Amino acid sequence: MKRFLIFLIILSIFVLFFPPVGKTEEKIPQVISIGTHPIGSFFNVIGVAASKVIMEHSKIRAMPKPMAGPTAWFPYMERGDVELGVLNVWDAEKGYFGESVYEKLSNKKGFSIRLLCVTIWNSAGLMVAKDSEIHSYSDLKGKRVCGNFPTPSLQLQTEAFLSNGNVSWKEINPVPVSSVVEGVKMVMEGRADSSGTITLGTPVIEELNAKKGARFLPMDPSPEAVARMRKFHPGYMVKVEPGPANTGIEKEKYLWAYDIYLIINDRVSDEAAYLITKVLWENSTEFEKVHKLLKDWTPSRFVSKNAMIPYHPGGIKFYKEKGVWDEEMDRLQKSLVEKKK
Repeated sequence: MKRFLIFLIILSIFVLFFPPVGKTEEKIPQVISIGTHPIGSFFNVIGVAASKVIMEHSKIRAMPKPMAGPTAWFPYMERGDVELGVLNVWDAEKGYFGESVYEKLSNKKGFSIRLLCVTIWNSAGLMVAKDSEIHSYSDLKGKRVCGNFPTPSLQLQTEAFLSNGNVSWKEINPVPVSSVVEGVKMVMEGRADSSGTITLGTPVIEELNAKKGARFLPMDPSPEAVARMRKFHPGYMVKVEPGPANTGIEKEKYLWAYDIYLIINDRVSDEAAYLITKVLWENSTEFEKVHKLLKDWTPSRFVSKNAMIPYHPGGIKFYKEKGVWDEEMDRLQKSLVEKKK
């Protein structure tokens, strides 16, 4: 009996100081990493905005991890060293299914990722110095254009933009660069006539504008031009007007747009995914404090019927509570999951 009482006392002390594993709070990580493109890119800006909101409205310490792009941070995510990532729709789809450059990188399995939310659309194009004699995409024939990016989607975007003016990659003088930021700096330094793909609102554009002036080339929105571009990269035309956040837009013109995803490792707990989604949804008005263009990252964009990869179950639970997840989304989710099997 005495031994039994001693056992109960020891057991009580253990339970008191070491509560059972599995409680919700223990499924929420203290620290998470968010993979992004390099500092100076708009993808990094989105990662910074997400980390800021997560840290200020939860107990999670969210740290942006700027790298060369998803080709660099996807392997870290697969090992569990990166929990979230910011990337475009093309990289997300190819990464999930293990296609294109991600076939070898994922050992033909595809990466263990899920969509947490759609952020904003990326308005992008090619950029020249303000006093450049290049005024259209057709003018780029024979010119020095930045490209040969390590991230395939960036290279395909650049080739898509050239095709808008019926210009092929063979008709320009390629200037190899490692990132979109480096491409703008090449123009700034006079080592290239045009940047490679660059997103409206990218911080490095302000540097070019301060030194030489910055100007986006206008795109042809005709159905024929759009069809040529979609052979290289998914997207759609958007009309952009001059404004405080639109450096490089001196008059109304069209740019190419595509969705940017915030993805999550599918091994992150449902509880953590639910909490992060909830925090981002409820505090979305704070994104604009990081960059003016993020005012368009609103809850209405979180769930997309055009999603190219399945959502995380934790996020789905929150979206169902908010009434924005319906039977059509259930069917899409099921088809995307089964397509990979």
